Amino acid sequence: MQELREVIISITNRCNAQCRMCAIPGQKSEELPTSSWESVIRDSFGLGAKTVVFSGGEPLLRDDIFALIAFAKKSGMNACITSNGYFLNEDVASKLADSGVDVVNISIEGPRDIHDYLRGPGSFDRALDALKNLKKYNIESTIA
Repeated sequence: MQELREVIISITNRCNAQCRMCAIPGQKSEELPTSSWESVIRDSFGLGAKTVVFSGGEPLLRDDIFALIAFAKKSGMNACITSNGYFLNEDVASKLADSGVDVVNISIEGPRDIHDYLRGPGSFDRALDALKNLKKYNIESTIA
């Protein structure tokens, strides 16, 4: 049996965007509290996972995202987050750096016209700004 290497957890269905290809925000469900996610992270590490990816919806809508990233790091795991970049201003980039995040994946669907068509007007520029803010804090980023 292969070893578990990575877990992807959808920590919220909430999202600020109404992307044409995504039904997640329409799925109404109660969010787990911080302590439950800490148990999931701890158990995942116990099963051999080396990386946790925080996904959603938009993970930056959770007030505890920085604490959860820090918890994963303290547990010995790499921590990544996937975001649409909308809320990723310089202050948030600083908090992500302080939390110890390893990688931030910013969703970009293609050129500006396609991306904005799929994710909403102005979202392409917000995603680019997010990438610039991550670079200021030397946070590894990818385009997903």
